[in-house]
Amino acid sequence: MPDLLVKHVAVTLESGDSLAIPYWEVTTGTPGPVLLITAAQHGNEIHGSEALRRFVLRAASELSCGSIRGVPFTNLLAVRRRRHHDTQGPEEPVAMQPERNTNLLWPGDPEGNDIARLVHAIYAQCGADATHGVDIHCWCRFWAAACLPRRDRPRSWELAKISALPFARPNDGWAPGVTPPVPTLMGAYFNDTGRASLTFESAGQYIVTEKEVRLAERCVLNVARFIGMMPGEPEGTDEGPTWWAPERLVEVTALATGLFVEAGLEPGDWVQEGQPLGHLIRESDLETIPFVAPAAGRLEAYGCHRRDCDVSLAAMHPWAEPGELLARIVRDGPELEHA
Repeated sequence: MPDLLVKHVAVTLESGDSLAIPYWEVTTGTPGPVLLITAAQHGNEIHGSEALRRFVLRAASELSCGSIRGVPFTNLLAVRRRRHHDTQGPEEPVAMQPERNTNLLWPGDPEGNDIARLVHAIYAQCGADATHGVDIHCWCRFWAAACLPRRDRPRSWELAKISALPFARPNDGWAPGVTPPVPTLMGAYFNDTGRASLTFESAGQYIVTEKEVRLAERCVLNVARFIGMMPGEPEGTDEGPTWWAPERLVEVTALATGLFVEAGLEPGDWVQEGQPLGHLIRESDLETIPFVAPAAGRLEAYGCHRRDCDVSLAAMHPWAEPGELLARIVRDGPELEHA
């Protein structure tokens, strides 16, 4: 029977104070993969924390080899602040203070700022000997959940294929001959040091919703099964992912100023050509302007929103100006090719 333990990573902060970051460890005592799973690298991205709790409870009875380390509050300082970064102010764009962005600082620095020290301590204790990684993030609620595989890393691509998330949005990685930079993203550091890692984004921040938790838990379970740590085959692969590519995108934008009213859909839903997407109450004459899907496909983005809507209520307001995005559909197509 696997052992389920709660352990702590000790961090000495710049002030000299100590910080204890809790994590779960599930061990079997038999050789096998070592899987590091991180959640809440940013303090407002918390779906993964609950998904990880559920997953480790299952792993405690089903893990057949190796060990799992799950860190539900990776940036505990930011979680306590209920913000993306630990020193972020109200409605401050996420791109500010990159030196406090946990996911830009792997593998960390024991002499750096508090966040670099935190990353270093977690990596040294939980990640240095890990063979695989899963990093769970959350972007805004207007975008469907998606994994972010690397074209130049076939093992990352394999994990994306069995993720069963609504979308896979590949990134190109590094050109041949380029030395990957350090520090870098957690997933990038794992992939660039010869290990398989998958990063994915759930839909919605500051909240925990059952739908997104289930998607995230299933994705992590599928990874554990795929690499031979738990019995069974990956689940839900008939549901996704839909492969994102620029040539498959169809956008619906506002044609006038007014209030956009959604039609009860959600990011990740499938739509048919001609299906109602919502309507606009036009400011100039109060006419109702309907919007329908111009093509069949899957909603990758849905709802009127704008940049920094993950930190600003005003940026979530459905008052639309001409040209603002209301929906983005991805036409279905075959799996993309990796490098």
